[in-house]
Amino acid sequence: MKLIQKILLHLIIVFIVIIFPVIVYEFMSNNGYNDFAFIGGVSYFIYAFYFALKIKKHRAKVIILGILSLLLALCIGLLLSEINIFFPIILLIINLILQAFLVIKNPKYRDQIIGNSYLINFVITLILSVIITFFWFLAMAASGMPSNHY
Repeated sequence: MKLIQKILLHLIIVFIVIIFPVIVYEFMSNNGYNDFAFIGGVSYFIYAFYFALKIKKHRAKVIILGILSLLLALCIGLLLSEINIFFPIILLIINLILQAFLVIKNPKYRDQIIGNSYLINFVITLILSVIITFFWFLAMAASGMPSNHY
């Protein structure tokens, strides 16, 4: 019975990951929302989060889930950057606040290694957020420059 449940779970996840982006793209294209036609790609993270949650070691699970949440916030921010140019940065800051909340909430876990993994996760997320924000500001600055084609 457990094997059938696992197969059905994988089929449902694969169905969502493969079919949902196509349905969203067709709906957006038919209604003239061409700027948001690729928002269905956010569903690709479902399978990544599923596999990250299957990891047995809690330390690796926490770090990988933190990096995946950072990438998810970045992708959603980039998709919504047509509304406001600062959406990626706002979502990265919200993600940092949530990661800091996890560090504050779990300062001393039952096992010190797990408590340290939340801290390592926050540091990795902070470093990647600063780098991504730097490149986002660099891209915004470069987009205002005139073309150098002669």
